[in-house]
Amino acid sequence: MPLDLTAPSRTRLGLLLFACASLFASAAVSAQEEIPQSVQIEVLVFEYIDGGTGSEAAPRKQEPDYGNRYVLSEPAGPGWYRVVPASKQRLAGASGVLGRSSRTRLLMHTGWQQPSRDTRRIVLRSEQIHSSGDNVDSPSVEGWLELQSDRGLRVHLDFDHRRAVDGVLTEFRMNQVRLVNPGEIQYFDHPAFGVLVRVDSLDDGQ
Repeated sequence: MPLDLTAPSRTRLGLLLFACASLFASAAVSAQEEIPQSVQIEVLVFEYIDGGTGSEAAPRKQEPDYGNRYVLSEPAGPGWYRVVPASKQRLAGASGVLGRSSRTRLLMHTGWQQPSRDTRRIVLRSEQIHSSGDNVDSPSVEGWLELQSDRGLRVHLDFDHRRAVDGVLTEFRMNQVRLVNPGEIQYFDHPAFGVLVRVDSLDDGQ
């Protein structure tokens, strides 16, 4: 996709990051002819340093209930729902691009393997570090991701991103569903933060 240089700077940045990340993806299939039996899912979350305004804040009325969700196992290693080792991560290139940019901050990068028809929701959280200077929480993200396979592969994600805006801890929410093809990178955008998701088939030992 060509970059529109007349677009707002944050939009151009999002397109640029997505284009850079796509360089590290293998060719994706054009249509979902068959749903793979097992997949690897990788998630990368980052924030825009100057993104978000008060009008975009969307705090929840109550704390989310993660009681019936599934948390990934650690340490990293083989097996279902265990954190994928760094050596098997396929978004390392995109992570490097985001980490080096002065306009973005990497919040989370993780991955796991699972049966494609298991629709449990996976809880994902970044490490939250408290600032010793002003007692304001560092930027963080938490939420869940669910892979759905009833009508093709779809990713449903629900994330809360917390950050200080003008000295006030503010929360932004992203809740989106997207049809995905194995091997391609999906870019979920929000004025305050972004999410890259890649789903790869494991059926042929990929």
